[in-house]
Amino acid sequence: MLKLENVSGGYRKDIPVLKGISLEVGKNETVAIVGQNGAGKSTLAKAVLNMIPFKSGNIYFKGQDISGKSTQCIINSGFNYFMQGGRIFPHLTVEENLNFAGMTLSKKEMIKQKERVISYFDLFKNSQNERTSLKASFLSGGEQHQLALAMVMIKNPEFLILDEPSAGLSPGNVKKLYESLSKIGEDCRISILLIEQNVQFAYNFCDRVTLIKQGQIEISKMDIKEIEKEYFEKHMT
Repeated sequence: MLKLENVSGGYRKDIPVLKGISLEVGKNETVAIVGQNGAGKSTLAKAVLNMIPFKSGNIYFKGQDISGKSTQCIINSGFNYFMQGGRIFPHLTVEENLNFAGMTLSKKEMIKQKERVISYFDLFKNSQNERTSLKASFLSGGEQHQLALAMVMIKNPEFLILDEPSAGLSPGNVKKLYESLSKIGEDCRISILLIEQNVQFAYNFCDRVTLIKQGQIEISKMDIKEIEKEYFEKHMT
């Protein structure tokens, strides 16, 4: 589904953050990029979507070169992107946030996708009508994360990029979020590139884990079923 070939880039030509990244994500596969702060994890996500000003190398999606395409064109080709911290409109209701995220869908498709998406999250489990009429600013931090992810999923993307979805959440809310992501993965059969600092959840959730250090792949194609967790964590230090 996604292939990166020798991708370098950053925010200035003289200071590249990424230094020759090559990576593949298969169909229906979930791959995590882990590493310490400043390693280049989020920059890698932005490079895929052409959101950084300087980038070289080639990026392919479903066999098509998307390296020079606009961010909107790339998203329209089948991507969606969960930005770190989640992005919602706090002055709008939960329902209005979902409607805005799916504004390009037909009325029939919107109803279908909304029913599908809200089934994934605890936010909508009890007193659904009452919750959807709430202003998003009244939701807890964990519920706002759920809403942000629901907005990302409303257009049923083929490929999902998750940038630090657990950032700022309590352990209990992180657990709920990854339970929802597991349901989404099973139901939608989509490919996921997960940018994550929480090693434990990345380790348990993904098919493969790739470690990035100082903008370079340090350990690639780690098969979680074949390695010991202690070995992996040793290389995170």
